[in-house]
Amino acid sequence: MNDSNELFPFPLVPESGKADNQNSETTSLPAFPGSSDSEESEAPLTSAELRGIRQLLVVSRANRADEEIPATPITPVAPVAQITVAPATVAVQAEMAVKPEKILQQQLATCWKNLRLSEPCEIEVRNQLIEIIENIADMRILSCVWGAANSLLPLKHSLRHGTPDQKIFTLIMLGERFLQSLAGISFNERKRLIKTVARYLSEVSETCSFIQMEGEPFNQQYHERAPGSMPSGKSVREMHSFLVTSRSSNQVVKTALVLT
Repeated sequence: MNDSNELFPFPLVPESGKADNQNSETTSLPAFPGSSDSEESEAPLTSAELRGIRQLLVVSRANRADEEIPATPITPVAPVAQITVAPATVAVQAEMAVKPEKILQQQLATCWKNLRLSEPCEIEVRNQLIEIIENIADMRILSCVWGAANSLLPLKHSLRHGTPDQKIFTLIMLGERFLQSLAGISFNERKRLIKTVARYLSEVSETCSFIQMEGEPFNQQYHERAPGSMPSGKSVREMHSFLVTSRSSNQVVKTALVLT
């Protein structure tokens, strides 16, 4: 092998090895469709087998027909213009017709009616206060009046253990707070309200009298000018505290602070 172009020969296979390879190839490979071997291995279907296949096809078609969902018709939605709202009942219309101040008057009156009062003077004063607030149409004035008078009820039972001096001091302080809460507020029931509270404080005190003097002539013996008063004023325009006098001696216990 001196020539470089000369290839090595393939190895020689003995005849026995060739026969073994041919036998293994023929046994391992399946028969080709259509060949004589395949026709011999697969026999044709019998009439019973064909009837069974037809029955299976009929059952399969019936199952597919049951699984199909029929299309449901879509109902049209009513337009907005066709939607009607039921009219309000007579009770709702009557409630809406009530004025806001009337509703507030009823609510404040209910608060006073729910108080547990046992003294006849307090029950009488409560009824008079309810009548007064029912005649006030302005909601701002109504709120101020109720806030000023609400702290006065009940009062007599709370002072039962105090000494006479302690009772009169407390009543004077409550009277001043009540009147100063009404400072600058003018309404038709003002004088009646102040007289009602003055009479109530007098009944709770039992020894002193609280006197309302709005509209009365100014008197230095009974009155003291409040800041902002006119020095030349001749009448009491507004009270900031009550005139308190003793019932037994009829002497002045405390002068009234007034605006002239």
